[in-house]
Amino acid sequence: MELPADIPQERRVEYEGLVGLLMASADPADAGALQAAHAVARGSILDGHLWRAMGLGSRDELRLLLETHFPELAAGNTKDMRWKKYLYKRLCGWPGFHG
Repeated sequence: MELPADIPQERRVEYEGLVGLLMASADPADAGALQAAHAVARGSILDGHLWRAMGLGSRDELRLLLETHFPELAAGNTKDMRWKKYLYKRLCGWPGFHG
């Protein structure tokens, strides 16, 4: 997997872990899921709010993107956590991730 130029090499495992976590809940028939997973992983590693780092207009747009491409994962955010915090909390408990 090619690491985006603005992601430090030392965060490669984290980036790949986020993509893996997202893709684990994607529908295999969803042609846009992989591109969305890379965008979310990149935005998660950058500073600031995830939706802003992704160039989205609001947190609601991010929620819709996650519900569309990763519905099972998005449905687990029952406490309306900030998405970046939620994803990292899930990633840290994800089997096989040793970041």
